[in-house]
Amino acid sequence: MRMLLAGVILGILLTLPELLRERKLERIERDLVEQQRRSAATDGAELTTDNQQGNVLVNGSSRPLTEGMIQRSVNQQSTERSGYISIWNWQGIETATASARGLDKLHHFANSYLVGFQPFETKALWVPLYTLAIRKEYQYDHLQYAGLADIWQTSRQAYFQKRGDCEDHAILLADWLINLGVDARVALGTHKGQGHAWVVAIVDDTEYLLEATSKRRESSWKAMPLAALAEGYEVEFQFNRHYFWAKTTSASTRAYRGNHWIRKSQFVRS
Repeated sequence: MRMLLAGVILGILLTLPELLRERKLERIERDLVEQQRRSAATDGAELTTDNQQGNVLVNGSSRPLTEGMIQRSVNQQSTERSGYISIWNWQGIETATASARGLDKLHHFANSYLVGFQPFETKALWVPLYTLAIRKEYQYDHLQYAGLADIWQTSRQAYFQKRGDCEDHAILLADWLINLGVDARVALGTHKGQGHAWVVAIVDDTEYLLEATSKRRESSWKAMPLAALAEGYEVEFQFNRHYFWAKTTSASTRAYRGNHWIRKSQFVRS
């Protein structure tokens, strides 16, 4: 009996840290949900139409690339072909920028989807990723938008739309982190051979790879993986609110800064 009692006590002691962690996470979730509720109720942000209009200044080019130009080009393509992200060459300069179809069915420059939206104020860098984990469901675009292959949501739309794919998650996460003072970028490429988007965040001169679609609920920035250790990610392009970068080599890399990257263009919002 004494041995049995000791075993029960030991079992309780072994499970106690996990129980405390679960209670902490539940409390955090309640607080985040309340913050989200107050934010949505007070500012009507979900009704806001963001300005995505703008021009792209391509390094080495004498003329800007305008949204009107890409709209005219896209309109000449089939619906199937224009339903994917487009990489644009301009005046002999390859991979100058990218565009994608939005909820309004029009193509907009990739940078324009980061509209400077912050759902609510926080000083904790882990909160945006945690919020995504509890708030937004992952769903492929062709299932959500009647067979259309690729539809992007702005950061504001991504917060209020219940479902979205990898680009939508990454756009919201990057934009929110930028508001917190982080050098955050949306990365485009592949993950294990499949087209994908994720976020790279540079904090204290260290690169972190943030899987925006992850539903793990980590309440610590220290739990974020180093980009140098992340396997299976093949990056080709990066962008933030203002700039678009392309890789200068076909070789794989886990470094998001250095001579193998070139800043191709700057987006200037109208």
